[in-house]
Amino acid sequence: MRSSRPEVSTAQYRKSVALFATGIVVVTAVDTEGRTHGATVNSFTSVSLDPPTVMVSLRKGKTHSLISDSGWYGVSVLSQEQSAYASHFSGPRDGRVEPDFVSGDHVSTLGGSLARFECEVTREIGIHDHTLFVARVDFSSATDGVPLVFFGSRHSHVLQLG
Repeated sequence: MRSSRPEVSTAQYRKSVALFATGIVVVTAVDTEGRTHGATVNSFTSVSLDPPTVMVSLRKGKTHSLISDSGWYGVSVLSQEQSAYASHFSGPRDGRVEPDFVSGDHVSTLGGSLARFECEVTREIGIHDHTLFVARVDFSSATDGVPLVFFGSRHSHVLQLG
């Protein structure tokens, strides 16, 4: 049953959801010529520990198409020192940032990231203007550090308590 309230505006929704702090990742995919492409995403989540399964949400674009075609994607969890990567992969490339990619068996990820995952797509779920790519984790690695987070529509970092 639909509510009798007026629909939530895009502007109001964006303002509200911006108050939910999230990590920032770069999702990568490789084209047929072996070049790595990526997109900055804050809609990444763990779905299951057994088997290790994750999900990202992407709108249609180059990275989306490459993932759909290849069935693989990489995820790099950015540290607070990697804000330039978040900016680089969120819009037109200006050539000021030269990404440090680490080659994997199926896809490259960003060196220096807090965590890196290579993921094989098991399901694609289209929802409105995005696709949820659910994937089995084929490889993961992790290092210590402070994450880059997205809060209030800006890059931020966390202050660890205790």
